[in-house]
Amino acid sequence: MTYDNPIDFIKLLKSQHKSIISTICEIDDQSSGPADLNKSIEKLNKITELLFDHLEKEDKQLYPTLRAHKETEEIGKKYFYDMERLSCIALDFFKRYCVNREGLKIFVEDFINSYSVFKGLLKVRIRREEAELYPAFILLQSDVLHSEVLEYVQGQELRNQNRQKNLFIYSDSRHSLEALSLALEIAGYKVISTHSRDHALNLLNNAKSDLALFDIDKQDKELSDLLISVKTETQGVKIIGYSTKESKQVKENLRNNLDDYIPKAAVDVEAFSEKIKQILGS
Repeated sequence: MTYDNPIDFIKLLKSQHKSIISTICEIDDQSSGPADLNKSIEKLNKITELLFDHLEKEDKQLYPTLRAHKETEEIGKKYFYDMERLSCIALDFFKRYCVNREGLKIFVEDFINSYSVFKGLLKVRIRREEAELYPAFILLQSDVLHSEVLEYVQGQELRNQNRQKNLFIYSDSRHSLEALSLALEIAGYKVISTHSRDHALNLLNNAKSDLALFDIDKQDKELSDLLISVKTETQGVKIIGYSTKESKQVKENLRNNLDDYIPKAAVDVEAFSEKIKQILGS
């Protein structure tokens, strides 16, 4: 089903956002929070249909409309690409924990961490959609002159470029690397990432990054040597260590080569992206 009135369509999408966030808040407000697996999974199952109906509506009407006009083609492509990646993470989360999981053992810590990544990505994405994507769609569909649509989109892109920073991120874990990279890209940063220590230094040198983020969960000699090389060869680049664990003591030889440290990064990607914003002063 398509909607002729763009205002009604966007109102529907926003109302679905509210319902999704409301369910997330219900889970967080439980006496044991998301650790109450039965109640958490029951609530998440209730929003499964709503979430994927929401994504389907955007796929069928929102993105095709934006990509069909030169004024909004680029912004439409970017958001569609980001949403494809987010959808993959959401699907993986629901398959692992919510759909037909009766009788299968679930580790509470694994569920909480995956839920936190899923929740954080959703909240970051929703904020960006409502601030940038939906207004562009309404302008385009409301018989506004294309020059005015173009002016709006170009203004958004210029503001993004003015505050956009280049980030480099390394992690041994492909799963957390994908989630954190996506969260930072949704937040407006240009991100280069790798899970290869062998390629990390060369990529960082070529990226002209404003910030270098390193997963320090595995605090071994190879990581220590890599951070020393990064500190020596990349003058002026802030080096931030982060951990995906609840708490992590940073060894002195690593701490000496870090400008800052962010614990529990993959546990709360929303807070992680806000911390990066504070560090960069953007």
